[in-house]
Amino acid sequence: MTDLRRTVSLRTAMRGIERRDWTPFIRQTDDPMEVQQALLRQMLNRHAKTAFGRKYRFTTLRTYGDFRRALPMQSYEDLRPYIEAQDYTCNAELNAERPRLFAQTSGTTGKPKFIPILRDTQTRIRTYQRLFAFSQYQGVSDIFEGRILVLSGQRIEGRLPTGTAYGSMSGLLYESLPLPIKEKDVLSVRVRALTDAREKYRQVAVCMLAEPALSVMAAPNPSTFLKLMELIRQHYSDLVEALSSANGRDAKGAVVVPQASSRRLAHLRAYLGHEDQLTFATLWPNVRAVITWMGGNCGVLIPQLKSILSEDTALIEMGYLSSECLGSLNVDVVNNRCIPTFCDNFFEFVPLIEWDRADPRTLTLDQLEIGEKYQVLVTTPAGLYRYVMNDIVEVTGWFNRTPTIQFVQKGKGVTNITGEKLYEHHVTAAIDAVFAELRLSCEFYVMLADVEEQQYTLYAESGPSVLDVAYRVEERLGELNIEFKAKRESDRLKPLVVRHLREGTADAYREHCLRRGQRESQFKMVRLQYSRDCLFDFSPYVR
Repeated sequence: MTDLRRTVSLRTAMRGIERRDWTPFIRQTDDPMEVQQALLRQMLNRHAKTAFGRKYRFTTLRTYGDFRRALPMQSYEDLRPYIEAQDYTCNAELNAERPRLFAQTSGTTGKPKFIPILRDTQTRIRTYQRLFAFSQYQGVSDIFEGRILVLSGQRIEGRLPTGTAYGSMSGLLYESLPLPIKEKDVLSVRVRALTDAREKYRQVAVCMLAEPALSVMAAPNPSTFLKLMELIRQHYSDLVEALSSANGRDAKGAVVVPQASSRRLAHLRAYLGHEDQLTFATLWPNVRAVITWMGGNCGVLIPQLKSILSEDTALIEMGYLSSECLGSLNVDVVNNRCIPTFCDNFFEFVPLIEWDRADPRTLTLDQLEIGEKYQVLVTTPAGLYRYVMNDIVEVTGWFNRTPTIQFVQKGKGVTNITGEKLYEHHVTAAIDAVFAELRLSCEFYVMLADVEEQQYTLYAESGPSVLDVAYRVEERLGELNIEFKAKRESDRLKPLVVRHLREGTADAYREHCLRRGQRESQFKMVRLQYSRDCLFDFSPYVR
């Protein structure tokens, strides 16, 4: 298909999405609770005859209050027996129908979690992708005029002993893109199927370099783009040489990309010997947008990502997404306003300050307040009931009568040695501010809480060691958390210890996490942890 035909096909598709999906959806943001209540009744009725539904007497639950009183909050380990039993027996244990496949993600106990994907789930993901695509289309001019790069996992990565397939949610999202957008992808099926991470990055880099007309790039984690640029700079001459072959094949004879044009090769060769000048802006000046996570820990990398993009490139928040559910949709990509996916999942929110109570309040969408932070519970059509996401979100405003939210941090990024209840966002705010004051770069750091020693240790891969970093960070933490300040002043907490790390620690830590089951495309740093939970040994890396 020619580029002109792709463009015409895309514009026709967007007009159809606006009429059939977008306009009715936006109308529903004026009364999201009506949709939420109807959705909850629908889910309870649909799964009432399952073993789980019979246990909690779904047929007797009429209101949200009934639902809340009948069901305790659930973790994945609470639901795992039902999920596994249904897969082995094919009986309706948790779902009214047998899952078509599972989305696999890492679990807190070390065993992977397998999230059921039903026929309805796939339909909802496709609708979600149409809505998000239209939001991008109307918000950023010419965003899909060129080719696209979408980095994701595989929809199918393996099979359980029962034969049921499992894969990644990012792969499902990619497969659910509107066809006119997928047709603009620069990556071949062969490249997407590569399982060796290093080889895949190399092949992605070659495919990108061959294409001068990239207009949008998407990956869950901004670190993916930074690693790609690092690889391109380090191996630029080899990559350009691969593109210069007459038949567009690598040394093994496997097809890599369509042959780069002579004009494109001339542009690339002009930078040989000047690799320090390579950026996304110099190689792809017409990139209209980059779609990625910008909240939580990913926000630390956004300034570095911006530095290698054109000033005209829009940064679009990918939203609050996980394998368990697609939690928010960016409905205003210009201002990055994301609203909960109230048509697809039933939401409950627990005020952060009440989370440790025995029976905390749970609020619905219409009861949230701007500026407040909440723990999230979701009930999904695929059988996760009052599921504790262990995520903290903040309400940033309103879109019509629907709250806008942003991801703040994982709930497990909270420590409490002696009553200080230190949150990860306190740590990131304090450390980022201190290193900015010192004019030092510090993109990788982890703070560990040692309960036995009553002390925090900060491990930081930074520039030159600075003697008063510990004092400065403590001072900032005290400003952000009065309980931390009080515990330090009373010596209930020992002084903060700072360990400066040698270069390369970040890569070693990342590889350690990937070996333990985290996904490359969904890697998230947990910057505040208990020392007992951190299995990475920092001692060989201390300077």
